[in-house]
Amino acid sequence: MEYFLAIVIVGALVGWFVSIYNSLQRYGNEVKRCRGDIMASMKKRSDLVGRLLDIARSYGDHEKLTQVTATENMSSVFSGLAMAYPELKANVTYQQLMSQLHEIETNLQTRRETYNAAASAYNSKRSSLPQALFSAAIGFPEASFYAVDDSGLESLPEFQTDDGALLKESLQRMGERAGAFAQQAGGRAGELAQQAGRNLNAARSQVKSVRHDDDDSPVENANS
Repeated sequence: MEYFLAIVIVGALVGWFVSIYNSLQRYGNEVKRCRGDIMASMKKRSDLVGRLLDIARSYGDHEKLTQVTATENMSSVFSGLAMAYPELKANVTYQQLMSQLHEIETNLQTRRETYNAAASAYNSKRSSLPQALFSAAIGFPEASFYAVDDSGLESLPEFQTDDGALLKESLQRMGERAGAFAQQAGGRAGELAQQAGRNLNAARSQVKSVRHDDDDSPVENANS
């Protein structure tokens, strides 16, 4: 009975643990997806900035252009260059690229809000009980938010969660502990069975002794 009870308890614990793990994995994957969208937009923006700089170098001061760094609102940077150099502003290709850059930056703003919402939901999930007690230990760290500093420079730290290795390791440890517990329970059950067998044999011996005494009683009565 103890052995089967142990199996039921271990099975319930494993199911509960896997359910929490899968939930954290879903929230974490959403953060990764949103981060991937942002990185793709930032890559497109970087390419556009490079092309715009190539065009601007043929009109403006090269030393000033080399000081241009990627900020949250590159559209305003290149709009300022166009205002400083009317010939650049009249360049059709430059204006087309500027329009694409503005569209990408608008898209980036939306994706930033989506990412931060996903990171907030994930962090709330992992910090809730009971998973707050072990979420970091099984490969689910806190997700950083997409931030922009006072100078306009962006920060989007790396975010990684467990790839399944820690889950396998945790389940293996739980299986080993469950096996040891079941073995102990089985050993105890065996001891109880042996004790019950000894008690049964003793009872049978007592029954035989009583029946033997009963068989001898009529003879003694007849002789008397």
